[in-house]
Amino acid sequence: MKIDRILHKRKNIHFTGICGVSMSGIAKHLKNKGFYVSGSDIALKNGASEIDLNGIRLYDKHDANNLKGVDALVYTSAISQENAEILHAKQNDIPLIKRSQLLGEILSEYNNAITVSGSHGKTTATALLSNVFIEGGLDPTVFLGGFDKSFGNYREGKSNFAIAEACEYKKNLLDLKSKVAVILNIDNDHLDCYNNMQEMISTFAEFSKESISVINSDDDNCKKLENLTSVTFGIKNLSNYTAKNIAFNGKGYSFDVIAYGLKLGRINLKIDGYHNIYNVLSVIAVSQIYNVPFSLQKKAIESFLGVKRRNEYLGKFCGIDVIADYAHHPKEISAMLKTYDCLNKRYLTVFQPHTYSRTRLLIKDFINCFNNDNPLIIYKTYPAREKYDKKGSANTLYKNLLKINKKGVFYARTKKEVLELLKKHEKSVDFVLFLGAGDVYELAKSIVLK
Repeated sequence: MKIDRILHKRKNIHFTGICGVSMSGIAKHLKNKGFYVSGSDIALKNGASEIDLNGIRLYDKHDANNLKGVDALVYTSAISQENAEILHAKQNDIPLIKRSQLLGEILSEYNNAITVSGSHGKTTATALLSNVFIEGGLDPTVFLGGFDKSFGNYREGKSNFAIAEACEYKKNLLDLKSKVAVILNIDNDHLDCYNNMQEMISTFAEFSKESISVINSDDDNCKKLENLTSVTFGIKNLSNYTAKNIAFNGKGYSFDVIAYGLKLGRINLKIDGYHNIYNVLSVIAVSQIYNVPFSLQKKAIESFLGVKRRNEYLGKFCGIDVIADYAHHPKEISAMLKTYDCLNKRYLTVFQPHTYSRTRLLIKDFINCFNNDNPLIIYKTYPAREKYDKKGSANTLYKNLLKINKKGVFYARTKKEVLELLKKHEKSVDFVLFLGAGDVYELAKSIVLK
């Protein structure tokens, strides 16, 4: 088993931060392969209802005592090196393995490994591609950075196909080698760990250079990576795979799929958002490489209902629909708001900034993306791995937005304050949209339950 190149026959593996969506999938994979797996996460104190970790020993705090008998510790780049378990592992010569390195070794076991990367959309595209391959009988093993509504964040297949999401944070995607590498887009995110955009573009180039690259020809940064092994998809620019006769069907978009100048057929999407046309084109391009019949592609794509936290309907609050989305970058937020602006309905947005560095580095873009006249609540920052930074705080963003919209922008530090503002607007809006990659999702769900 090739995975032993990194685990060296060590069988007792501990995951620090096991409730992370990408960590838990790998933990379940190792358990299925016969490893003894344990893990710790403070999120377990509040329950980890979305993650099935049956058969794995779990701890609800990070503590050196959790590592008794452990042969190796797996961590993510988001975990501080001052973490109690990591420090104990270093002091006691317990090998430390980065999550992306372990995933890379796992993918090397599959003859047909496919990675999906990009600043935006990779979770939806990965889930969508996985559903097409399942429908096509290719039975893939899947590592997803979110929760597909049918198989969750991990699927164990029995074939030599594996599909994984590849994250660019701290260049982690360079640890993943694949036969096919999808690049959906390259944008100015994670600038806290890249010196400039050129370094990020170069990283994506390094990531895809030994693979069949499936690249978005409408993305200016992606276009710089086109080479002799590239397959392109797009709408505006000349591409191998493109969409024609695009129409809004009342829920999603419908369009003709053109491959190398020939019409394959028409797709009718149930998921919202113009950006999902690009996701679908990338999926069709990969599916064609592996000869999945278009009829099966169409069936899987048209029945796809999305992933959790992506334009997800949660229920009602005071008779108003509540919707949640993971959008946390200005471009993602703009795409989401554009989708709902087309409905000509009035809505209230609750946005939680994710990390101080992202807010500080992109503050002008955040201000510009909230440019409609619908009411907006800025909720306290989800800091993730970062320490407080006033220049990148939610309150600083709020004060800047207040300068251009004195009546329609509000700030909330607590759930109680959010509730009070929602009740104030309940009769003047048609629905509430919760945006962000932090715990604003849990806030939204608790409000619906209430």
